[in-house]
Amino acid sequence: MSLVERIKAARHVYLVGNGGSYSNAMHVANDLLSCGVRAFTMDPATFSAFANDHGYDKTFAMWLQIVGKAGDLLIALSGSGKSPNILLAVEAAEKIGMDVHKEFGAEQGLDMQQAEEAQIKLGHDLMRQLKCV
Repeated sequence: MSLVERIKAARHVYLVGNGGSYSNAMHVANDLLSCGVRAFTMDPATFSAFANDHGYDKTFAMWLQIVGKAGDLLIALSGSGKSPNILLAVEAAEKIGMDVHKEFGAEQGLDMQQAEEAQIKLGHDLMRQLKCV
């Protein structure tokens, strides 16, 4: 099943990313907002408090444990594919029964800049294919 079909079939779609990929997750989610796609973002105070209380590596995984359900889709963005917070989010999503799409640049043989460019291209391609406005 293509990613477009998976998005259409999902109950909810969430994006996560770290660093530049965090910004790209926000950008892609904004482009796909009318299609119901959401990025895991918090205001800086809430995010830093959550990370302080629970550990930065667990922030996305714990968030998914709160809001994620079987039938949801997680799109995980990472240039390296090695960020513990992203890997733990993928693991948590899979345990919940969510569908997971990993967009890890290193797995595609891309350097960090190419990986982040590919993330934005993916978002723009999805926007055209899904006809989000």
